[in-house]
Amino acid sequence: MTDEAVSTLYRKPCPSCARQYARDSRACPFCGYVEALASESEYDQERLYGEYLAARFKQAHDEVERLRRTVALNPENRAHARTLALAVADMEALGRDLGAYRQDRHETARAEPPQRATADKECPVCTATLPKSIGRCACGYVFGAEVVTTSNTCPHCTAPVAVGAQRCTCGYPLVTSSPVTGIPSLRKR
Repeated sequence: MTDEAVSTLYRKPCPSCARQYARDSRACPFCGYVEALASESEYDQERLYGEYLAARFKQAHDEVERLRRTVALNPENRAHARTLALAVADMEALGRDLGAYRQDRHETARAEPPQRATADKECPVCTATLPKSIGRCACGYVFGAEVVTTSNTCPHCTAPVAVGAQRCTCGYPLVTSSPVTGIPSLRKR
């Protein structure tokens, strides 16, 4: 085996800074990037499954109600009555599945979503999650510059802008508070 092949067995590239670090490590020691926990994606899958079951049950309920109205308008049509019976059976099965899912979620003491790793911080302007080592967000906010207030607006797009931001989210560079020297002032005529 070559040295490069052996290196890839024990090291992996960081998706944030592209440097190689230990394969068994969850956090990049260079930029602070932290991989998502498997339990986060499991929690998301559970939540999505519950939403799916609830949506399917609502669809089945709406279909049963539509078929009941159809059967009420034409009670002698046996095909509609059979379709209604099948739809009711499907709705009941989905109701049992949804009830079992909710009971299981209730028994696990309403598990909270996993907490983000402590190496992350959130931008107060755009709510992006960034490694702790980053000093400036992509939106232009500089961490530790000043207290965030959204009373300022961008002169280009009129979006609310943080006091410490150097750029608006639209990309417009904001004017700094220090005056620029070396440029003659314009006189009004």
